[in-house]
Amino acid sequence: MGAAIAAGLAVGVWDSIDELKDVNIEGSSVFKPAMSKQESDQQFARWQKAVEMSRGWAN
Repeated sequence: MGAAIAAGLAVGVWDSIDELKDVNIEGSSVFKPAMSKQESDQQFARWQKAVEMSRGWAN
């Protein structure tokens, strides 16, 4: 059981484990990235550079 599911049970999102049968059905939702791996890598590298450049701006 994943942490999110356990937390949902704890706070009453679901009343029982039986309610979870249909929550995590394989193939019910497939999320695919909208950009290529290459573009993702490039944007991540730009983000890392921006973070490095911003270090020390606020104390």
